[in-house]
Amino acid sequence: MKFLLKAWGPLLLTFALAVSPILLAQARAQIITNGGFETTTGWTYSGGSTRTQEGTIFLNPPAHSGSFYGTIATGGGTISQSITIPTAGTYQLSFYLAPQISLSIGFLNFSVQIGGVTYNLTYGVTIVGLGGYNLYTLTVNLPAGVTNLVFTNLPGLLTAPLRLDDVSLVQIPGPVPGTSTISYLAVALLILIMGRKKMRDWLRWFRSLSAAGGS
Repeated sequence: MKFLLKAWGPLLLTFALAVSPILLAQARAQIITNGGFETTTGWTYSGGSTRTQEGTIFLNPPAHSGSFYGTIATGGGTISQSITIPTAGTYQLSFYLAPQISLSIGFLNFSVQIGGVTYNLTYGVTIVGLGGYNLYTLTVNLPAGVTNLVFTNLPGLLTAPLRLDDVSLVQIPGPVPGTSTISYLAVALLILIMGRKKMRDWLRWFRSLSAAGGS
């Protein structure tokens, strides 16, 4: 057993340390389809809302990135997407939002619904005219399964069409079940059997291998 661990030690250590970040990256896979509105897929528009291509500043103001964005119409217009949550957990929803154009100073009201919970938010207009994009970030707990993500332009004293762009939903980083434990146990086992000096030698070998791969 000791001979086998010494012989296969470097491979075991490399595998244990390499697998954890790979699985963690998979856990943070993007859930939103077409978050930048660059294609016609993913989103459903209602109440006059639409996918818009940027043009002149006042006719079709700029997108946050790319050439397209979603325009949420006034009077309760919505943009929505049916999404599938792979595993229950804590997720981060982020998006950029700006008014199409505002003729007065005040607050624009809108809401975001996800996982059956509605979040009422505002955009503060401080300068009359074309507003810049604000980044909004929500931390939400979601069960596994299908849910709806809905953006709604709410009525208020001040209203304007809203530009929505670069929508993202990813699981917040956390330990991948079992993987980190395997990594720690593998390293601890190698230290016990091979001794500290041998372990330092193998770590130097691993670092030199990583450096060679990155060059």
